[in-house]
Amino acid sequence: MKEKLYTIPVTEAFDKESECPFCALHHKLEGDILNFVLGSSYMEEDVRAETDRYGFCKEHYRQMFQAGNHLGIALMLSTHIKKMNRELAEIFEQEKKSGGGKKGLFQREAEYSPYNSYVEEKEQSCYACMRMEARMKNYVDTFFHLWKTESAFRERVVKSKGFCLEHFRDVLREGKRRLKAEEYRQLLTALIPVQKESMKRVEEELDWFIQKFDYRFQNEPWKNAKDAVERGILKVSSADVSEEIKLR
Repeated sequence: MKEKLYTIPVTEAFDKESECPFCALHHKLEGDILNFVLGSSYMEEDVRAETDRYGFCKEHYRQMFQAGNHLGIALMLSTHIKKMNRELAEIFEQEKKSGGGKKGLFQREAEYSPYNSYVEEKEQSCYACMRMEARMKNYVDTFFHLWKTESAFRERVVKSKGFCLEHFRDVLREGKRRLKAEEYRQLLTALIPVQKESMKRVEEELDWFIQKFDYRFQNEPWKNAKDAVERGILKVSSADVSEEIKLR
């Protein structure tokens, strides 16, 4: 299979010993984006404008703070909060005009609140999540391009350890949307056995992990069960608890 620059991350992910190649792609991408944000990029006006606009979600603020570059976070927060304070001045005026209280027998006690709406919008806004979502869509595009055009890639996928529940759902959903009926049936015929086998394997490894805590099995080999809990969590929830994202 002839590699192209844009296909390399996807093919490499399916070559790794991962319970879900898309989770591996997501984990690496998350680290790359946060390293970019915490690097010298926070001094660039276009990047600062984007981080001012979107801010970050709770999880990405936590990860960046734990990385230790508090000056970089302070610089981003400073301009972001200045922007928010200008917006909030207007929002608070709208809040005062919106009034409150129960207006009628069948109306909700909590009327529309400009401030609530503003906060809810900010809670859903994250520069890192936005960048990751766009890149992950590109990876899905690449997956289906390779699936349809490269037999060697299809073999890689079939020999993989399957997917987490979330990303297998995404593969089937996108497959139904992108593929012809017969192509989609072929996808199901190829991937459902892979997914069933991978879930059964993790089940068995978790059972063995539990048995190892029985004194009767203390001297038995661990086989592949030492990290069964971490892999089981990833399989059912997409959460990679094996290690924190390493930020520079």
